[in-house]
Amino acid sequence: MMRKNLATLCLFLSSGSAFAGQIGDATFNSKALGADLSVNIYRPDGEPPENGWPVLYLLHGHDGDQNSWRDLGNIQKTLDGMIASGTIGPLVVVMPGAKNSWYVDSSAVGGPGDYETAITGDLRSHVEKTLPVRQDKQGRAIAGLSMGGFGALRLAYDHEDLFTAVASMSGAIWQNVPAEDLDKTPAELKLIQDSAFFHRVDRTTITSGIVLPSTGDHFSGAFGTPFDARLFNEKNLFTLVAQHVVEGQDLPSTYLTVGDDDGFYLWRGAVALHETLQADNRTSELRITDGDHVWTVWKTSIIDVLKFIDSKWDSDKDVAEN
Repeated sequence: MMRKNLATLCLFLSSGSAFAGQIGDATFNSKALGADLSVNIYRPDGEPPENGWPVLYLLHGHDGDQNSWRDLGNIQKTLDGMIASGTIGPLVVVMPGAKNSWYVDSSAVGGPGDYETAITGDLRSHVEKTLPVRQDKQGRAIAGLSMGGFGALRLAYDHEDLFTAVASMSGAIWQNVPAEDLDKTPAELKLIQDSAFFHRVDRTTITSGIVLPSTGDHFSGAFGTPFDARLFNEKNLFTLVAQHVVEGQDLPSTYLTVGDDDGFYLWRGAVALHETLQADNRTSELRITDGDHVWTVWKTSIIDVLKFIDSKWDSDKDVAEN
């Protein structure tokens, strides 16, 4: 699949089309952060439709920033080529800088800040007031890589009324810490990661064991300092999914992709989440691609992500009308 996407990307970039969107950088004050939030925004060429362009919020990974997709992901060329070729329709892409926040509200526990509220509230409001974009769920999606893949899923599942679709590329996805392990220190959790995964196999369903979070400094206090397993479980994806299942609520259409050689073994979490969603008949697509936890994977994976998201604009509305 990666070889096919590389060929497709080369075709897009060599098309010679005059179509050229623009990426502009901006900074605005976020009330939730009590500070400025920096953002890059891709705006397509041409005039917007009467109801505005659909908008994708595209999140960076750990140690990244608002420039990551522009500078390392070649996102402008990919978007220009795919739009010019008619592979996807024009859209606005918003790329915020969120530090190592894990896209959660964490000021109360001494973390980087309330980035969940900043993005779903302050940034969304700013974008919808200043750009000709759609302001309905059916015209809004979110995606990200690594930490941003986790963040995209969290924000989509915690604010299911805002997003019609979500995509995670090599997302940092882990299951909840089991009750018997909640009081273990981060060092103790790290020691049992492999045994928890390989030795807790459900022999009736042939599913793998528990995918424990990779504890360490990379959480930057987002889940407490030191890492608080109870707080992690409270904010984790699997808790959100379980709540929606119990309450019978819809979830955004989900697309998961990860490299088979991912150095952080993040395919474990992607498979676990896909199995969980599929078990309750939720819309979920899973793609295991060739590659590690690197930009060469994400620059090609984004092509199928954009196709998936493009296919979901207005999908909820279509179902409701039928």
